[in-house]
Amino acid sequence: MSPEPAAPEESAPGRKAQARRSASLLKSRLLKEEQTAFDDALRSFATNPAFERMAAIIARSRRRFILGRGDAQEHAMLLSASLKASFSQVFLVAPPGLDHLDLLADVRTGDVLIAICHRPYRRDTVEIGRLYVAAGGTLMLLTDSADSPLSAFASEQIIIEHATRDAQVDATAVVLATRLLARLASASSKGAVRRAQERERLGDLLGLYESDMRWVGREQGPGGAGS
Repeated sequence: MSPEPAAPEESAPGRKAQARRSASLLKSRLLKEEQTAFDDALRSFATNPAFERMAAIIARSRRRFILGRGDAQEHAMLLSASLKASFSQVFLVAPPGLDHLDLLADVRTGDVLIAICHRPYRRDTVEIGRLYVAAGGTLMLLTDSADSPLSAFASEQIIIEHATRDAQVDATAVVLATRLLARLASASSKGAVRRAQERERLGDLLGLYESDMRWVGREQGPGGAGS
């Protein structure tokens, strides 16, 4: 009995086409998940008065410290950068800029610590937050549950309910929360508006940004492309 003929190997163009189809299906699924997470967050935030309350506290605070560890550090950096555009005295609690020991050694009335703490809860974020409150400081919290380890210590908290168990998808809601909080805080302060305008003026004065010119690519020699 003669052996069955071997199946022909798929051609390179066929493999590339299959890879493109797989990538397109994955992109569609990811975009749908992101859209669902964004829509859920919009509905939840629209009826959550904690945003307005927390923004008002941020606007009238003397110093503003932002804390996030692990996956939350990226969101803490985003919130810090957004607030710095409108406020002075904004500090990200992360070495080498500001160590948590420096934060805890100088807790003052009128300051606020904004902590981002969601599952899996980082032990160092929880302990720093607790010690800050024990020293007389005001803690505000962005978290995913009213039963999170820092909820009982927070003067105000925004609960960002996660729609999935996928941290990448749920990050959409956290990013939206930080941007909304920063913009509300800025709108609550006349000084923040003046600071933002002054930063824009100084940026123009120092020539920090490119003019709005269309980039036409690398200059071509006399022979055109490829010469």
